[in-house]
Amino acid sequence: MSAPPVIVPAVAQANTYALYASGNFIQETELDRLGEWIAPDVLSGKLIFENPFLVFHDDLALRVDASRSWFVVDGEYVLGRDLSAPGSDWRVGYLQLLSDGTEADALRWIEGIEEGAELDRLDDRVGQDDPLGMVIAVWEDPHGQWDLALVRQ
Repeated sequence: MSAPPVIVPAVAQANTYALYASGNFIQETELDRLGEWIAPDVLSGKLIFENPFLVFHDDLALRVDASRSWFVVDGEYVLGRDLSAPGSDWRVGYLQLLSDGTEADALRWIEGIEEGAELDRLDDRVGQDDPLGMVIAVWEDPHGQWDLALVRQ
């Protein structure tokens, strides 16, 4: 009898890609503290987080995998799927935009964002090993409201 297959979570597989979003917009609008973020089915990844006000521009609502997003709880970063009973001192820190883990799918977000908003590509962190992963590309909007990082995990 053969051993059962080993299942490795996607976040631990080599060469998966993720696009993370962060910035002032989500904090200034207090969308980083909505109770829906910490619903058990959202944190487990069974449900995708969507909110009509969480947008990059009018034509592009963000779809977020909260289970793979990073939350700030009592000043420490915690992966959404590891978050339980966060108490009152929590907020979303880095949103992982929903993708299939390929670089092409993560970059589709950038293409969609650039259809309605201006982004500046920054090269200062490219190639750095970041807690989110190896930084492949970084963008920011010129108004300082959003930062985006494509990382290889």
